[in-house]
Amino acid sequence: MNSYLTPAEAAKVLRISTATITRCKKMGAPVHYVGTCGRFYRINPREFMDWMNAQGESDRREQARKFSVLELKAKRHAPRRR
Repeated sequence: MNSYLTPAEAAKVLRISTATITRCKKMGAPVHYVGTCGRFYRINPREFMDWMNAQGESDRREQARKFSVLELKAKRHAPRRR
């Protein structure tokens, strides 16, 4: 599975949507750009899945971390997302 796939092909192989691939790319997922304009890119499914698993691990570690009183206060007074 070392081949490079288009986003649509990678979405089928990884069983995720192309929107998820685009969102992950914006968050820093490893993609390989084709050409000079930077518009087209290809995805190595193995690298992409490794990156996604690493993101999940860091999220779990962040959630497991204990918050200080000041951090809890900041979270409580932060504006809510809608």
